Amino acid sequence: MLSLLVAVAMNAAAHCGYDGEVRVTGLARDPQNGELAYCEYHLPAENDRTRVLYYSPQGFRIAEKTLIASGGDSPRNNSRPEVLQRDYRQGEQRQVRRRGNRWEMRYRAPGSTAWETAALGDGAIDVIDAGFDAFVRRHWDRLVSGQPLAFDFASPLHGRAIELRARRAACRDSQSGRLCFRVDLAQPLLRLFAGDLYLEYGADSRRLLFFEGVVNLLDSRAESQRLQIDYRYE
Repeated sequence: MLSLLVAVAMNAAAHCGYDGEVRVTGLARDPQNGELAYCEYHLPAENDRTRVLYYSPQGFRIAEKTLIASGGDSPRNNSRPEVLQRDYRQGEQRQVRRRGNRWEMRYRAPGSTAWETAALGDGAIDVIDAGFDAFVRRHWDRLVSGQPLAFDFASPLHGRAIELRARRAACRDSQSGRLCFRVDLAQPLLRLFAGDLYLEYGADSRRLLFFEGVVNLLDSRAESQRLQIDYRYE
């Protein structure tokens, strides 16, 4: 109980300097020492678009992402939004755009001026970026019942879709009112070489409350990082 109260107090005090209107705030921490790595601010949707701003603890904007809903869905309910993400520190960029009946994925590595591009058919991708949240809600009953759910996740970093598997899992702290899930690679042999993702959702709200895993933002050395993110809803 004491550790939970300390965590709540830390989250309440943490802030990275952005003071505009926000729909959701994510506080990303190092799971080893609890240090704040960055804050992510999900702004209110404007028509079919949602912006996510990433700030360092020192108050500098380090990256930005735009999610563009398609097919008439609202941004919150779209499992395959177009994505434009740019890191202002090393220039890394990740993009997934719809081009007719195909998806175009583009990636620019840190410090590079060259783009790596790949195209996939419409049916080759089930989930894009933050669209995973809408995908979970769409298949909520199946996941809650304990059935595993395989899906193809767009990865502009790798230039292809990666087959993942989501399944219900035991919650770490047995907190009431939460349902927990794990996501890992669908291929059994490859699971030995990759870490999984752990997510906690509100059982009633069906909102993502906590995430642990490799995030889509590189660290200051342009390396991948595994973090814990607590989400607060305004």
